[in-house]
Amino acid sequence: MESLRQDVRLAVRLLRKQPGFSLLAIATLAIGIGLSTALFSVLDAAFIRPLPYYSPENLVDVHIGISRGGDRMSYQSPSLDDIRDWQAHGGTFTHVALSRYAFTDPLILDGEQPLRLLAQRVSRAFFPMYGVTPFLGRTFSDAEYETVDPSVVLLGHDFWKTRFGGDRNVVGTTVKLNEEPVSVIGVLPSWFYAETEIWRPFDLRRDATRRGSGAGIDARLRPGLSLEAAQAELNALMTRASQARGGPAATVRLTSMYQAATRSNVKTARVIAYGVGLVLLLACVNVAGLLLARGAARRPELAVRASIGARRGRLVRQLLTENLVLAGTGAALGVLLAWLSLDLLVANVPMSLPDNAPVDINVKVLAFAVAMALVTTALFGLFPAWRMSRVTAGDVLARAGRGQGSALTHRTGKLLIACEIALALVLLAGAGLMIRSFTKVMEVNLGFDPHGVIAMEVSPATPGRAAHAAYYPELIEYLRARPGVAAVGAVDYAPLVSGSRFTSAVVPGKEPAGVGVRQYMGDFFAALGVTLTDGRFPTDADRARAVPLVVLNESARKEFFGGERAVGQQIRIGRGPAVYEIAGVIEDLRHSGPLSTPEPELWYPFDPNEERGAELVVVVKPSAAGGISPADVRQAAFATGRRVIVDEVARGTTWLTEDVRTPRRRTVLFGLLGAFGFLLALVGVFGMTAYAVARRTREIGVRMAFGATPGNVVRAEVRASVWPVVLGVAAGLIGSWWATQVIQTFLFETEPRDLTTFAIVAALLSVAAIVAAWIPARRAARVDPIVALRAE
Repeated sequence: MESLRQDVRLAVRLLRKQPGFSLLAIATLAIGIGLSTALFSVLDAAFIRPLPYYSPENLVDVHIGISRGGDRMSYQSPSLDDIRDWQAHGGTFTHVALSRYAFTDPLILDGEQPLRLLAQRVSRAFFPMYGVTPFLGRTFSDAEYETVDPSVVLLGHDFWKTRFGGDRNVVGTTVKLNEEPVSVIGVLPSWFYAETEIWRPFDLRRDATRRGSGAGIDARLRPGLSLEAAQAELNALMTRASQARGGPAATVRLTSMYQAATRSNVKTARVIAYGVGLVLLLACVNVAGLLLARGAARRPELAVRASIGARRGRLVRQLLTENLVLAGTGAALGVLLAWLSLDLLVANVPMSLPDNAPVDINVKVLAFAVAMALVTTALFGLFPAWRMSRVTAGDVLARAGRGQGSALTHRTGKLLIACEIALALVLLAGAGLMIRSFTKVMEVNLGFDPHGVIAMEVSPATPGRAAHAAYYPELIEYLRARPGVAAVGAVDYAPLVSGSRFTSAVVPGKEPAGVGVRQYMGDFFAALGVTLTDGRFPTDADRARAVPLVVLNESARKEFFGGERAVGQQIRIGRGPAVYEIAGVIEDLRHSGPLSTPEPELWYPFDPNEERGAELVVVVKPSAAGGISPADVRQAAFATGRRVIVDEVARGTTWLTEDVRTPRRRTVLFGLLGAFGFLLALVGVFGMTAYAVARRTREIGVRMAFGATPGNVVRAEVRASVWPVVLGVAAGLIGSWWATQVIQTFLFETEPRDLTTFAIVAALLSVAAIVAAWIPARRAARVDPIVALRAE
């Protein structure tokens, strides 16, 4: 133990005497281990534990498949009769639960401002199936499941914290829901369905009595039963039931919740794992090269220690202790870096992470970090230590008169530099392709201008056609009169904000075709900056026309009229008798962002008499000077004096950012990996060149004393680094030619073997590597020959 303490003290003292080397090596290890630890923690959350429930592999979604002739199948939710047959005749499931999101219910919590809540109705088996115990209070009783619309609710954890301030006395309080008082009986834990705000009992008599009711059917397979065996059991039951009832043939489709939660992340996770592996490998190669160069400079010290009696095992133990202290410090800082960067990575990683559970650095990932530190220590510590322990005093003295030579003349040093350059080039090539792809994504013409536009999702708290017909015209007129407003309109399905409604349309004398339809009001097209390609936009004066005017997009014009001019012709929408006249044609709008494909679409004036009573999105275009702000638009929503619900107000660029979030995150992540690879490669080239130059101080002094110019010295040192760089670039280009195929599905209008990107990346890395070698060479050329000789 005393010898060990001595070894550790000596190791710390040596590292303190060489702060440049120590900082480079420790920082390299910290980056490699920290980045890999953080990202593997994310992968652990996405794949190892994507569902925070017990035995998640036994959870399945259940659908009924109905044959529509040939190979066509339609899938729908099972009926209560189907569920009862399964429970009565088989032991396939231990639990079968029904649930339904209350999207159609006007769930409004009264307060200073009414809120639209995301509610979920669940059946009796739902909470036991997931193993949920309330954070506060209790779940629904059997009697409450049997009562139609019982006056009790459960609160989601996040909603409890934001709306009720985390008050632990909330259980037993009464709130108003849809104008009716309800009692809060409990709060669910934070890891369970974080997005759901309130929970209510499922009404079996009203919500799920037939197939295709829309209710979600989740189930838990009995332990030990595979998905395929369970599906076979249920299909046998369904066949017998169909024959007995004389109904159409039906099958059961089971979908693993675990596989569904991980399926969309497979490709992204594979690429992240490859990238992180390259960074970690590059860090190991980098530190190994630094230690080889440093070890070569310690030959005189080791020779002296060996000459006075130090055995080979003692020297190896000392060197390994130094490397262990170095690796341990780097690993500790790496874990700290992982902990500090985890939230940032979670917020920007292009993967679907579980909303129900936080992403933490767990014990497995910590063990992984420690293992990486130990493996790295063995890789860059044992081999150099064993080689350096064989030196003798005679070897060192024999070489003293001839100079010590450059570490870069050794085959191992050159090979390590080439490996660093090759690995960094692969990472940079992937980052370059992702940046090029994202640039093209952002250059796509959306058909409208989202910049400067403010969109607000708003609706009257009182549902129905009358409320909608009265409110939206009042709001538009109020906003028109506000200073700072250039144009204002409304639409039921706004680009980048909401979905769409599809129906069929027919032109006289032609076959019907599918088309997306939208209702608009006011100066919607002017507010959104839509480009008109033919005709004109309808005005308020056109609302008195006997034949209403509509607007088509270019895709619809081609679909219905081919090469003919559409303006002035008539079209009928859906099955109604009303006929519309086409007033104008606009560019195709990419409603779901740059990556979406335009479809045939048609806009017609808002009809307050439609039964569905559409909720509209108000679009405001601020004027160039003194424009209106999103806060002003929100305030205007309440200025009419009506009780309204404002779901969200944001600028168009915010909506656009949401639609390109995944490609943006991919670009940021790959850019981060490429930047770290680039930095580590430059550090490696700089560090090894600096050590090589430092070892040749006497030789450089002699050469300059005999007339060598600083330029000769610089060229000689840089030349020693050029060939490893060239070899590394060549190997990296070959590796990139194959490796970039992995990210092919992530690229938009960009080839995975884009020669321009490869050339730019190779040139950038080559120039930077040469500069990294030139800096220490330039510094050595400025040394006074007399000072250099005295230093020796």
